[in-house]
Amino acid sequence: MSATLRRLAVWWLACATCAGLGAACGGAGAADQDHTVVVAQHDDGRREEPHDGARMSGLMGTISADGVRDTLQMRQDRFLSCFTHRLDDVSVLGGTIELAFRVRLDGGVRWVYPKRSTIGDRETERCILGVASSVHFRQPSGGEAEFTWPFEVAAPDDVRPALDWTADRVAPLLAQHSDLGARCRPPGTDVTFSITAYIAPGGAVLAAGGAPSELGGLDAVDCVLDSVRAWSLPDPVSYPAKVTFDVQ
Repeated sequence: MSATLRRLAVWWLACATCAGLGAACGGAGAADQDHTVVVAQHDDGRREEPHDGARMSGLMGTISADGVRDTLQMRQDRFLSCFTHRLDDVSVLGGTIELAFRVRLDGGVRWVYPKRSTIGDRETERCILGVASSVHFRQPSGGEAEFTWPFEVAAPDDVRPALDWTADRVAPLLAQHSDLGARCRPPGTDVTFSITAYIAPGGAVLAAGGAPSELGGLDAVDCVLDSVRAWSLPDPVSYPAKVTFDVQ
C-alpha cells in the first residue's frame, strides 16, 4: 500500500443487513449450522471476532458473504483514493458509509446507494458509488441478491479529528428550513435525508454529504445539499466541526 494510503485507516464492518448473503442470517437449518458472515478488518491486518449465522433462503437469491468480502476488499485502494483526492480541501475528512447493493444474476451491480453516510462530502460519496457500481461479484444463487456493506475510514492519523457536534447545534436552522425535505423529495414519497456537514471557522459549510432513506431519493440528496451549503452555522472558532442531522 502506498505511503499516502497508509495515512488512512479502513475498517470493513460487520454486515448490517444480511438479506441475500449466503451464510449470513438465521433461516432454515440455522439451528445446526454456524458460518462466518463478514469479518471487520483494519488495514494493518488486525481482525475482529466473526459473526455467526446460517444460510438464508427466500424470495431473493443468496450470495456468498466471503465472496462479497473478498471482492470489495480487493478494491480497498480504490475506495481509499476517493478520500485521499479530497484531503487537500477537507483535511479532517472521514466517516462511515453503508452501501446498499442489488446484484444481478450475472454478478453485476443493478444498483447501489448509500443507505447511511457520515462522510460529509458529496464528491467523496459519488466517487465511492462509482467504484461500487463497477464491481463484479460472484454470481448469486436463486435470484438477484440484496445486501448492505458498511465501512469506515478514519481521518488521516496525523490530523486531529473535527470537533464532534450534536444535531441540536443546527436545530434553529432546521426549524427555519422546515420545508426543505418536502421541497426536495420525489413527489409521492416519504424519503428523508441524513446529512453530515463540516463547518469551517467562521460558520461557513466546508463540505457536506448525505444519504436518502431509500433508493428513490438518491438524486434528491443534491437538492438538500445545495441549500445546506448556503447556510451560515454557529462558529466553531478555531477548528472545523462536524455535525450529522436529519432532514424530514
